[in-house]
Amino acid sequence: MKKWEQLLQPITFRNRTKAREIDGRDPFEQDYGRLISSSPIRRLQDKTQVFPLETSDYIRTRLTHSLEVSYIGGSIGKSIEKYLISKKELHEDYKGQLSSLLRCSGLVHDLGNPPFGHFGETAIKAYFKNYFNENNVKLSNEEKADFENFDGNVQTFRILRKLHFFKDEYSFNLTFPTLASIIKYPSNSLDGNLGKKTKEIRKKKYGYYCSEKSDYEIINKELGLRNKRHPIVYLMEAADDIAYCAADIEDGVKLGILNFETLRKVFNENLKSNRDLLPILDKMHVDNDNKLSDRLSLTVQQFRVETQGRMIEGIVDCFKKNYSKVMDGEFEHELIDKSSGSDIRESFEALQKVVFDNKKIMQTELAGWEIIYGLLEIFIPATESEDFKIGGNTKEARLFKNISSSYRYIYNEYNSYDNEAYNRIQLIVDFISGMTDTYALNLYRKLKGIRL
Repeated sequence: MKKWEQLLQPITFRNRTKAREIDGRDPFEQDYGRLISSSPIRRLQDKTQVFPLETSDYIRTRLTHSLEVSYIGGSIGKSIEKYLISKKELHEDYKGQLSSLLRCSGLVHDLGNPPFGHFGETAIKAYFKNYFNENNVKLSNEEKADFENFDGNVQTFRILRKLHFFKDEYSFNLTFPTLASIIKYPSNSLDGNLGKKTKEIRKKKYGYYCSEKSDYEIINKELGLRNKRHPIVYLMEAADDIAYCAADIEDGVKLGILNFETLRKVFNENLKSNRDLLPILDKMHVDNDNKLSDRLSLTVQQFRVETQGRMIEGIVDCFKKNYSKVMDGEFEHELIDKSSGSDIRESFEALQKVVFDNKKIMQTELAGWEIIYGLLEIFIPATESEDFKIGGNTKEARLFKNISSSYRYIYNEYNSYDNEAYNRIQLIVDFISGMTDTYALNLYRKLKGIRL
């Protein structure tokens, strides 16, 4: 109980205004309220989940995906806290808080992803590896590694801590548990990013920039994390896995990329402990004959519900079995990989490869890569000029003025990191990674003179 009491402390960097007497929300529901109406959340509606610049209203965006993760996370949280309360691991007074925290974490988990999805991340990494190789920039190895290994999860932490200007430099002023819940890899960019070279899950990628290192250290100390994952991270990660693996296939079917024969063949090849799902899939498809012209889409939606239910059940069971290791941050796997639903996920991942290899998707991703890389080529060299910030009629000064006013205000008024070269580059990365797909496309066209 004492461990959970420490992990769920509703500490914030700035004391909050006292809540109204009628306010019955727990601290994490209050966090959710601060987030849900904000512009960073709204911009997710025009950011790629899998299919860039897709015109179909049916296909998921980062926003609809995040809402699904939020719900699945909350559902898992309900099951886990019921178990913990029954085992006297969590006090009855905390009932509802795990679920609230996971709903909040699920809502924001992709907030820092750039335009055009993970291919946008790839473009940012590639640009900075080339840029630092060709230019003598006054950055330390760790500062360079922050940009060379750009990651949407790390950018999410920065947005939540610094980049939403509402009142002051504290951004959303969220609770420490909410902030900790999205740090999947609690390491800096040099100690982390080891990938398959390490067995420690916290070092496979990284979790915070140099500019937010001191923030992380405060959270780490107050919550007693010992540079390990917060237990909630394992559950949020599982909710994300459950949401996207099935949803990507549902969207792929809707766009005509997958047919029933491929779907069944892949599940037949990959299912092990859940082979009884095959006759269930067959029966669903037979029963849907003549119900809709889009019969397969209906079948896949129904199958998603069945498979997600099983994966959630497997996650909860895996959490219980590995409870001590999870609580100590010593569980070095994703929960879903060691759960009874791992073969379901493997089946969906095999189908995802078919979807991702679609030529239309790859062509749009490549276009997105060019847009992100191209915008960085325009803005980053300008940061080396003294005119960039001072003003005047130079190109560099005009580029500075084209950056979002809120980002410029935070950069000018609240930047506390002591390397100006790093700060200027980070300003550009904040601006470009925060764009929607459409905004990035239109700005690139304008600045390149393609379309005015």
